[in-house]
Amino acid sequence: MKHIHRHLFAGILLSAGLALAPGMAQAGDFPEKPITIIYPWSAGDPSETVLRHATEIVAASIGQPIVINNLTGAGGVKALSAGASAAPDGYTISNNWVAAQISSKLFDPDLPYDNDSFIPIAGMFAVPFTITVGADHPAEDIDGLVDWAAAQGRAVNVGVCAGQSVPRLVGEQFMRSAGIDYNPVPSSGGCMGDNITGLMNGSLDVSVSLVPATRIFEGQVKHLGLLADEPHPLAPELATVNDQGVNLGWGDVALGWGGLVVPAGTPDDVVKLLQDEFGKALRSDAFIENIGDLAGLVKYSSPEDFRALWDQSREALSSPIEAIKAAQ
Repeated sequence: MKHIHRHLFAGILLSAGLALAPGMAQAGDFPEKPITIIYPWSAGDPSETVLRHATEIVAASIGQPIVINNLTGAGGVKALSAGASAAPDGYTISNNWVAAQISSKLFDPDLPYDNDSFIPIAGMFAVPFTITVGADHPAEDIDGLVDWAAAQGRAVNVGVCAGQSVPRLVGEQFMRSAGIDYNPVPSSGGCMGDNITGLMNGSLDVSVSLVPATRIFEGQVKHLGLLADEPHPLAPELATVNDQGVNLGWGDVALGWGGLVVPAGTPDDVVKLLQDEFGKALRSDAFIENIGDLAGLVKYSSPEDFRALWDQSREALSSPIEAIKAAQ
């Protein structure tokens, strides 16, 4: 997640005849060449559009281009693995997301990175999930859903997006907190594929989805609540499940978060300069104006707060993931 005129250069202390140790480098000009951001999704999606606007501002400030490299695959794991193994010199930044960094790592501890593999530059994205039903479902709010589920005399079928997804983890936390007996149904097509068509053909009773679903499938589905503890600017008119009496207790962990990171070992002065530049850009009026309606996707968080969120997410998601793994 989203000044850069000085950095360390590798050199030799000729007077002492010693190579510089990593922490002893002297400030030089940074950047001296283009910077690459490894982006884990396809070109042209909303979050990439937001990222491009931010990089334009930073590139103009630092006097070097910033190139976005779309490296897709394995739900973001391919991109984050490449970022973790990149040279720690500030010229490779990764767009990290909770799915690849936290949940994928918990499902597969052998992945070649963990939270300590990265240094935060900025938290940048926060995307909320929704509790969604078919347009003809009798429930109109969360209370109505809880009452309806209790009257069924069976476990309700809940579309949880992909089997190892963050929306699944958040959605199941909601079901447990609401006291709903449920059967999780992973689907193809993420949160907008079978997860939605199942609501329309009756194979699913309720789904975890995304705010745009009601626009894309207009008149066919409805949201009952936002899976969040606090209102979100992406859907200010939609009441949270917390507002409706179901406390998730996860805070920003319940959101699909993402931001910008560099590999561990990147020199402190380079990190600081990147943090300052992206921090200014992401909070600037020009950036918010340029991205227009996409501003609802953006939630800047400081490097310190962003790093804390990684640990909070790992702590909150560990037990649910272990339970899913044990049941498989």
